[in-house]
Amino acid sequence: MDEKEKAVAYIKENKIDSILQQTLNNLYKKQPGNVFGYLVEELNKFAVKPTIKIISGYEVKSIHEDVNRVMIEATCLVHNHDETTASVTIGFNCLKDTMDLDELKAVNDALQGSCVYEQEVSDEKLKALDVSPSMKLSVSSALFKSSTSLQNLPTYESLQQHYSGKGLKMPTPIVSIINCGKNGAGKSNMSSLAVCPNLGLPYEKSMGVMNTIYQAVEEMLKKKHHNNTSVAANGAFSVACDRPEQMIEMVKEAIAEQELVPGSDFFFVLDCLATEFHSEVAPGQGSAKKGQAQSNSRHRYDWIEGQLKPTEDLCDFLESLVENESIVALVDPLHHEDVEGYEALSKKLGSKCLLFSRSATPHSANVFRLHTTISHSIGELQSQDRAATILEAAVYEEGETLLADLALVSGCGFVMFGGFRGVRSGLYNRMSKLSQKRGPLKNVLSSWGFREDPPEEDVPAQEE
Repeated sequence: MDEKEKAVAYIKENKIDSILQQTLNNLYKKQPGNVFGYLVEELNKFAVKPTIKIISGYEVKSIHEDVNRVMIEATCLVHNHDETTASVTIGFNCLKDTMDLDELKAVNDALQGSCVYEQEVSDEKLKALDVSPSMKLSVSSALFKSSTSLQNLPTYESLQQHYSGKGLKMPTPIVSIINCGKNGAGKSNMSSLAVCPNLGLPYEKSMGVMNTIYQAVEEMLKKKHHNNTSVAANGAFSVACDRPEQMIEMVKEAIAEQELVPGSDFFFVLDCLATEFHSEVAPGQGSAKKGQAQSNSRHRYDWIEGQLKPTEDLCDFLESLVENESIVALVDPLHHEDVEGYEALSKKLGSKCLLFSRSATPHSANVFRLHTTISHSIGELQSQDRAATILEAAVYEEGETLLADLALVSGCGFVMFGGFRGVRSGLYNRMSKLSQKRGPLKNVLSSWGFREDPPEEDVPAQEE
């Protein structure tokens, strides 16, 4: 076979002649202004889909603490060329949560040559590997970003392809204001205080109220501490408190001159994080108040340092706090294994206050964080009562904003990204940008019967 015959056979084998003929016919019919741009788009439909070439990892300094993190980088084979398509440094929830670069060998053995567009297939392979959860989520996120970038899709649109939700909806933001907790300087062991706007309020109005409160607290703390304010990893202000109520008192003091009313313009959300001040005893042991029977619960809590008390006492304290303050939600008010405590607290507060838990616990709604893989997280999230779910950022965020897009796609009623300082502001800004680009978005909680204030003026939807 001579060269001419080889060329003809090659063209026939790859259907080049028929594809070019069809494309040129369509070109003439449509006569686009950008001829070669049209040809590129049309011929790209027949190209081999990008495949995973290699997943690389690099040690980088975390923006939190003096610890190393791993940045995962995906390189794909695109149109016969290697192309680095995405890099990811995911957030983490514990300083001991580390990643081993040696795990990448198993990852590459499993994924090399796979189509980068097949997210679920890649994620199933990742789930089966004996590597750390952080490695799985990092690689899955890098592949998701690669697929999104190569298809020129907005992140939220790419998420919608994996999600069975209907359109974009706006969750209610819960913004962290004051951080205290077990590791804080004061005697109060309850973790932090957040605020949320009147439920069902449009996002931009909500953020205006939240920002006013946040700035007022910051200014007050600067005056009291000679411009020395410490910001915790969650973006809230670190303050020494001896009683949980002090956090609420500080916010009220800070906004005294603002035209904002707790219980009307905004509500408090108390993130107790009870697992941090929980311990166990044998049932019937421990101290009891004079005239009261010994508690049969094995669970004990010292929400005030050094004062270990049974579940009943903590439930009574929280009930009193909710009765006297404008608290709309409690997060992790009890240890997740204290099921009887949750049942008792639900009976006391069920009609007055929402209860959330970071672990699956009866009588409480869920707090959800991304984990394992993107596909697994989306699948698990879809199985929940999303309107009654908080979508939460990691304890130590590293700057990825995918979570903001997921917040609008997921249908979750609330988002808890932290305070407005540091990388967390990027999550809030991303939501604000999408809200403005897509036009006014319906609030998820309007389905609960909360009235949505109409926006002051319509904003036309724009292309991403």
